[in-house]
Amino acid sequence: MDYTNKTNQWLVKSRNIIVLLLYFILFYFIPPIIFGLFFAYLLFPVFLFFKQQFKLPFFLVVIILSVFLFSVVVSVIMLIIHSFITILPQLQSTLLSLDSTYMKHPLLPFIVEKLQSFIRDLLFYTINFIKNSFQSIFEFFIFIVTFYFALMESYKNRLWFFAYIPKAYRTTWARYFQKGMELIGRFIVVEMQLFTLTFILLCIGFYFLKFEAFVIKAFLIAFADCLPFLGIGIFLIPVSIYYFIVDEPMIGIAILVLYFMVQMIRQLTESMLWSHTLHLRMIHTFLISAASVLLFGFYGIILSPILLMIAIKVKQHAIFAK
Repeated sequence: MDYTNKTNQWLVKSRNIIVLLLYFILFYFIPPIIFGLFFAYLLFPVFLFFKQQFKLPFFLVVIILSVFLFSVVVSVIMLIIHSFITILPQLQSTLLSLDSTYMKHPLLPFIVEKLQSFIRDLLFYTINFIKNSFQSIFEFFIFIVTFYFALMESYKNRLWFFAYIPKAYRTTWARYFQKGMELIGRFIVVEMQLFTLTFILLCIGFYFLKFEAFVIKAFLIAFADCLPFLGIGIFLIPVSIYYFIVDEPMIGIAILVLYFMVQMIRQLTESMLWSHTLHLRMIHTFLISAASVLLFGFYGIILSPILLMIAIKVKQHAIFAK
């Protein structure tokens, strides 16, 4: 009897996993619709707040805020592209301008070659991103339509799209979905706070160092710091080495001091924010997020909060409890 019960439980769990995997496979082929639903659910509280504050019809709030939000997103994307297009060629020309005297330094030719290759790859990626953006207008249109109608439906029932989930899984999946989205919301808030802090610190540092276009450079480095496997060190340390090579050690030392100060302040703030948010050590958060991005690519950014939620549940299990 016990063997039969265990077999039945195993079959039920296997069926649940198979159904979930089938949904994930379906999601892979309809990303504009999935992202429209995702952002509509995530931003619905913001729209509801403005409706309650200004006493406007909900459809009007949706139109006004949607236009505003998309304008902000497009502006940020254009600023990032402009930063890449402006700064990367300058860096490449600076590397090419190093004369034979500087190139006699040990390992410098190897470093310069690697940096030039890295800059070329970034420029190539930026150009491809712009080309692919123009080719994805129809998908963007589907995203806009999905986002609008999802918001309108959310006003009646925020989990309306779970009507397309089999009833046997609906309640359980909805509960986990709400927890996962709550974690994603916390992720976004924490990342925005860290980005703002890093941007302000870099702006102050670059201003006193008399860097040209210091706001754009600070924005680009702060943005890169939010991405997996990148950080301010990948930019500031090579720049510091460059100034040591061209016999301007004071600027090189100042950049290193700026780097260590920003890192120290950011790490302290980051640890405090994550400890209050997830009650997980920072190294665990990084490893889980990095593994999610490596395994699932761009979708890993969305899946990482769900994996972190699972990690929190596993940590709370009696087997791992202290």
